[in-house]
Amino acid sequence: MISSYRMGLLQALDLVCILLALTISGLTTIAPDLSVFDDYTGATLFTIFFYMLFFYILDAYSVGQEDFKETTGRVLVACLLGIISSATASYAFQHWRFDRETVVMLFVLSFSFSLLWRWLYHLNADKLTHPLRILLVGVDRAGKVRQLLAEGLPQAEIIGYVGERDQGPDAGPCLGPPFLALDIAQEKKATMILLLPDAPIDDDIAHELLEAKLRGTMVVDIRSFYEHVVQRLPLSQLTDEWLLQAEGFSLNTRGSLRRLKRALDMLISLLLLIPATPIMLLTALIVRLESPGPVIYKQDRVGLFEKEFTVYKFRSMRADAEKDGAVWASAGDARVTRFGRFIRKVRIDELPQIWNILKGDMSFIGPRPERMAFVQKLKETIPYYSLRHTIKPGLTGWAQVCYPYGASEEDARRKLEYDLYYIKNMSLLLDINIVFKTIGVVLFPKGAR
Repeated sequence: MISSYRMGLLQALDLVCILLALTISGLTTIAPDLSVFDDYTGATLFTIFFYMLFFYILDAYSVGQEDFKETTGRVLVACLLGIISSATASYAFQHWRFDRETVVMLFVLSFSFSLLWRWLYHLNADKLTHPLRILLVGVDRAGKVRQLLAEGLPQAEIIGYVGERDQGPDAGPCLGPPFLALDIAQEKKATMILLLPDAPIDDDIAHELLEAKLRGTMVVDIRSFYEHVVQRLPLSQLTDEWLLQAEGFSLNTRGSLRRLKRALDMLISLLLLIPATPIMLLTALIVRLESPGPVIYKQDRVGLFEKEFTVYKFRSMRADAEKDGAVWASAGDARVTRFGRFIRKVRIDELPQIWNILKGDMSFIGPRPERMAFVQKLKETIPYYSLRHTIKPGLTGWAQVCYPYGASEEDARRKLEYDLYYIKNMSLLLDINIVFKTIGVVLFPKGAR
């Protein structure tokens, strides 16, 4: 997960690249007495807007965290969509639109410059990242904290903890008692003091930590820190008390937000039907021709407040796929048809659920609905699993765009952490963010089974 500060810096680099490409294209392809910024204002603004939009939608800022070939593909598609969209949008402005030579030059330069800085970043990623040096205060579930940070912030270094000694190897080295936390942090050059749920903090220690925080030292609670940086709630660190006191979880107590979400569900679904209808008709025809069985697959799923409803999908498996009972799909599942594998990868199989949204069984954005057999099992083993049923399930959601398809209890646990983050922080801006990321997932599918 990319921090907002780092994301802003990387976006600024792309903006500089686009402005540089506009300047060079203007100097080499338009008349000397014309300015690309003053005389082609509309085309310039559209270019900047659409390029930056598609860089964001296609998640082109994972450089250093993925194979560089995939980064190249994301940048190439973003530049293609950006130049096509900007050229189309500016076509209505006769005196503002770029001619063909300028458009081609702009595409080549924008792609080259944007890819160049990513290549340099990729080569020097280790030198450009400065790891956090973290001192833990408390030892409860410290091993889980190490695992969480290794997954979400692999560059972070946990130097040790302050608290009771002899807590086992998972907790790491004990560096001293809690009342020496500030001295130890300064001695070990810690850049962050991370408070665990059992942090032994009395009034004196709390006062010293507050003074340190006001002087610029990062002193944060593990749950709030993880929520804001990694953007999911760490199940291993949650307590009923923290969930009760934390801000958020307000959809069912704010009638205006609930009504707005329902109105947007209806609007988006009706708009989505326009481009989706021909795709669905073609999909239905191919499903029918490829294998015997119904085109639409119906299945009972668990919805709001654990009430079951019937969900609709294009059939992507053989008709007898579950003759032996409910089974999670696995990688390379032999039950999936050839065309079914494709529609799963690009999420076309989910389009009939637009009807579920219009009926009110689902929302456009929310946790994915699971089957009752799986829900009953997961409720017994995963804490707070029932909380995902306090809002309507969704066609897409925060867990879907942040984590690949889940086919195990551990995957369900991880996706719940993302679902809880969404339920806690639900807002119109977050929903818009998920819509953009969903487009990127469809164009660059990962993890579909």
